[in-house]
Amino acid sequence: MAAYSKKLRTIAIFGSSVYNPVKARDLDILIIVDKLLDVKEKTNLEIEILKNLKDFQAKTLIDIIVLDEESFKENLEPGGLASGLVAGYKILYDEIRIESFIYEAAKKIANEKYVILKNRKKIDLSTIAKLKLKADHRT
Repeated sequence: MAAYSKKLRTIAIFGSSVYNPVKARDLDILIIVDKLLDVKEKTNLEIEILKNLKDFQAKTLIDIIVLDEESFKENLEPGGLASGLVAGYKILYDEIRIESFIYEAAKKIANEKYVILKNRKKIDLSTIAKLKLKADHRT
């Protein structure tokens, strides 16, 4: 990433590897940087990171999502990246207080009837979001 002189803001694991690790088939990694110039730069970063993780890919399929801060915030609408983050995440590194953004996304999802279909199973994200908000409120 240094070749692109990007400032790393956040690294988080999310999705099934967090909320259901026994059945997870892949590892979803979110990397947030300060700013991306265009889609080509985003794609090049994702490819570079995947190349550096090639030894791990033999054991686990890895999905890398690189976003800049602005794109991350845009993707927190229900149906976007927020869906996977609300279902479960683990923060490895964070400078932007990602949990506050996920909390706000969970509030939006909790107020709607929002269901996704994954592997032929219906997942009620509204209920998951409500449980997350309740758990966060207790801590």
